[in-house]
Amino acid sequence: MKNEKKFLIVLSAALFLFLNIRVVFAKQTINAEALRQELLELEKYTKPLIEIFQKVPELVKPSVVSLITEKKPYGDNHPSQPENPDQSPHANKIPKKGLGSGIIVDERGFILTNNHVISDFSPEEITVVTYDGEYYSNIKVIGVDPNTDLAIIKIDGEGFFPAKFGNSEEVRVGDWVIAIGNPFGFQQTVSMGIISAKGRTHVIPFTLPFLYEDFFQTDAAINPGNSGGPLVNLRGEVIGVNTAIATHTGGSQGVGFALSSSIAQETVETLINTGTIVRGYLGIGTQDITDEFAIMLGFRNKYDILTHFSLTKDTGVFVMEVWSETPASKAGILPGDIIYEMDGKVINNSMDLQHVIRHAGIDSRIVIKVIRNGAENTLVAIVEQQPENLAGKTYTAFRKQEEPAKFSIGLVVNDLTNEIAKSMGLENENGVLVIEVDINSPAGHAGIEPGDLITKVGAKNVNSVIEFMGIIEEYMSSNKTITVYIKNKGFITLK
Repeated sequence: MKNEKKFLIVLSAALFLFLNIRVVFAKQTINAEALRQELLELEKYTKPLIEIFQKVPELVKPSVVSLITEKKPYGDNHPSQPENPDQSPHANKIPKKGLGSGIIVDERGFILTNNHVISDFSPEEITVVTYDGEYYSNIKVIGVDPNTDLAIIKIDGEGFFPAKFGNSEEVRVGDWVIAIGNPFGFQQTVSMGIISAKGRTHVIPFTLPFLYEDFFQTDAAINPGNSGGPLVNLRGEVIGVNTAIATHTGGSQGVGFALSSSIAQETVETLINTGTIVRGYLGIGTQDITDEFAIMLGFRNKYDILTHFSLTKDTGVFVMEVWSETPASKAGILPGDIIYEMDGKVINNSMDLQHVIRHAGIDSRIVIKVIRNGAENTLVAIVEQQPENLAGKTYTAFRKQEEPAKFSIGLVVNDLTNEIAKSMGLENENGVLVIEVDINSPAGHAGIEPGDLITKVGAKNVNSVIEFMGIIEEYMSSNKTITVYIKNKGFITLK
């Protein structure tokens, strides 16, 4: 028995010694000190790059401000309380708050930001916080430009540190960039990424008639509150204004968009000097020739478009719409034309066309070359001042087939002609007539039936299929709930 105990004691000691020897051996296989020395050597090579990412924010931060917006709640007897019988009695008692960023662009206190950051607020409801924590509440709105979603505001004072604009034309996909702003209210936040793509358009979902878009896509983290802040290169130059994100969660998912500095700089100079933006326009709606566009028209791919319109290449812009009584209509531009040259400049895409028009003077003469039915035509347009909107103007639009229009909401509709109106007892009525409904579609689920007359989409009157198409496309592209007014049924919401 004693021998057995001695054996167990010796065995335990031997096992303990063996395990400790293994631990020591394992530890010795990782020479921490040697690795530390190697990392110190490698740091000599990486330190310059690290210092760049440290010094760029150090240079730019003094030019970046945070914007806090707050619409004060109205009391029951507040003299400014709007009268809206359809509004909840408590709606105006809930304060509306917002966050954004801005870029100091002039030492006198002029600040560039996004128009959507301040558009719903009065100057008294905007507070600016500078990088050193100073608060400014006496804000002046110098000018806004909804078509670029930019605005200039001013704070009192002088000696502010303005940012420097860089050349956005030199930016390449893969360039490192840094975003600085006020995401979720965390002031002076810095994030880093690369330029993921250039020349992005259709970023703003609810498109305005004269919207100018030229966006950099970046994976630098951009979140709510970053809007209006700078996207800078590794020289500390502003190459974009952070404007939008693509997200399913409300936060950054690696797809952010910054408006190019080429557009931003033009807008800054004009707004500071004049307070308003005066631009020329043609009065057309265009699309680039892509596979997605071809499918939208009912073709299989863009090569079908090339064949159908006798085109030799897929460059140029396809004219989808021409508004009446505009420079385009007066020049003889027609839906279905392909514009390939303007003012001596080759037009490869819609951005090229925007660039020419953006720099054209009012009353200037522009020679436009188009392909129509396979033949080249030369037209002349006189640029006119851009109106605030196209309300009241009709337009003609390209449609592949002269058939009733069918939409993904599950409706086939047609214009209400005099003959149809008379046969259905709908004389003196306006709207579009439902002639077919997909029972498994949003329209079918909402109870819309053939023979129904749609007179409104939302608050907008509908007089033709073209108008109906345009309004529905706006709602669908912005993911807004679609509500239509049907004669004798009232408003119906499509879900």
